[in-house]
Amino acid sequence: MPENPTVAVSKVRPKGLVQLPLEVRERMDLRPGTKMILVALEDAVVLQKAETLFPKERPGGVIDRIRSIFSRVPIIDIEE
Repeated sequence: MPENPTVAVSKVRPKGLVQLPLEVRERMDLRPGTKMILVALEDAVVLQKAETLFPKERPGGVIDRIRSIFSRVPIIDIEE
C-alpha cells in the first residue's frame, strides 16, 4: 500500500468524461496522451498507467492490490 495515497472525488460529465484533479495528475505524472488501463469492479473503476502494468503484473493482481488499498484509505471530498 502506498505511504500517502491521494484520494479525490470528481463528477461524471454529460458525455461520460471524468476530470482527474491536478493533484492526481501531478502525482502520477499523467500527461496528454498517457495510455491508461481501466478495470471495472462491482462498484469501482480503477485506472492505472499502461506502461506500469505490462508485463509486470497480471490484471487480477492489480484488482487485488486496489481492493486492499481502498479498504484502508479514507476518502476526502475535493470540490472542483
